[in-house]
Amino acid sequence: MKYFKYSLLIFLCVISFYVSDKLLLYVENASPLMQAINDVEDFDEYAPVNATIDGNTIIPGKKGRTINKRETYLKMNDFGAFNNTFFVYDYESPEVSLDDNLDKVIIKGNDDKKISLLVDTNKYDEFFLENKIKTTKLISNKDNITDDENISYINANLDKDLFYDLNYYLKRKKENNKICLVGKSNIEVCKTLKYYLVEPNLNMYHSNVVMVKTKLEGGSIIYIHDDVSLSELKVIVQEINYKNLEIVSLSELIKE
Repeated sequence: MKYFKYSLLIFLCVISFYVSDKLLLYVENASPLMQAINDVEDFDEYAPVNATIDGNTIIPGKKGRTINKRETYLKMNDFGAFNNTFFVYDYESPEVSLDDNLDKVIIKGNDDKKISLLVDTNKYDEFFLENKIKTTKLISNKDNITDDENISYINANLDKDLFYDLNYYLKRKKENNKICLVGKSNIEVCKTLKYYLVEPNLNMYHSNVVMVKTKLEGGSIIYIHDDVSLSELKVIVQEINYKNLEIVSLSELIKE
């Protein structure tokens, strides 16, 4: 009899929680706020896109996203009114994901409206900073770090010990984006640390500016070598703007 009473009590508690939860959901779904959310025709949802693999190379895919109506409701309810900037999304990784293929080399980004610029010198800093152009800089020591939010960094040390020394500093400064460049970074260490491996699809020199101008497109990773003059760089930036492409950091360009 004693065990029966305990079992009945537990059963009633479970039923009570279940009924309360269902009642709460019913009230939420019937509320004007949830109705307003349900009436939205376009939540800007999209399906995940698989990464594209070709031999040893990869082009990142994209995560899909769907609206989480209940979390959106709770957030707007706390705010006290409908506000479409408060939409909450759930994200779904693609079946063929960049993070599952870290041995592959990234050769382009996945966005046809964005590109990235890589440099290995300070000679363009003033131009980039004045125009607030996002760049990713290859550095071999901490002296080449500029305190600016538009500049991100890649550890360009082939020597193992020097790589670890600079990597420790970048992590401490929260400047480490976990990206390595083939031919510039210690790839053995990068693979051990499970960093992304990148190889630019366009290498720009003084001798091939016209070719780069012709071939640049969304998703391009352009490595601007130090023999390029400032006037030549400006030509490429003008072409990027003409094609309505956005210059973003490398980490943003390859993000799924």
